[in-house]
Amino acid sequence: MNLTVFGATGRTGRAVLTVAAAAGLPTTAHVRDPARLAGAPAGRIVTGSVFERDTVLDALDGATAVVVAFGLRRRERRVPLYAQGTRNVVDAMHLLGVHRLLVVSEAAYGDHVHGAVQRGLAKLYAAPAVRGRREQDAVVTASGLDWTVVRPAALTEGPARGHRPPATAPRRADTYRLTYADLAELILQALPDPATYRRSLYP
Repeated sequence: MNLTVFGATGRTGRAVLTVAAAAGLPTTAHVRDPARLAGAPAGRIVTGSVFERDTVLDALDGATAVVVAFGLRRRERRVPLYAQGTRNVVDAMHLLGVHRLLVVSEAAYGDHVHGAVQRGLAKLYAAPAVRGRREQDAVVTASGLDWTVVRPAALTEGPARGHRPPATAPRRADTYRLTYADLAELILQALPDPATYRRSLYP
């Protein structure tokens, strides 16, 4: 597997690069600012915006699998990163014949939230961010690719400590918090597994 990571400077992206390097996998990180990788190992770094077609194509050169791990700060939530950024990646994948896509999203809106209390809390999310995630879902599910969407509910820093098997339906609220390292391990396990194609996973 030759892995390209978009959103590679975020905590999830850096964790994926670290776990992939430990597994001996060749990786490419697509980043706006290489300094923000903060030492995360990437075999190749492509600098640019996901809104720049040429750099997206460059990052996908030789790839066999793609992880999209976009995240927006609160002040950036009106930036169309989730939908348009993912659409640009999907279009480039089709052009280059890359089929495997895993998108890291969240379990915080719509049918991905379990229970009335959780639905009430989900309404606290800024509307533009939720709209962006919904639009990203539509791009992914209509892509025709071998896609998986991973939807963690709560993430925390810390070393890998072992993750429970992901569910295929939203979980009830509990105290379980997944570390970024364990999320990265889960992602690398899911990527080659056809049983995860065209479904959401809830760690």
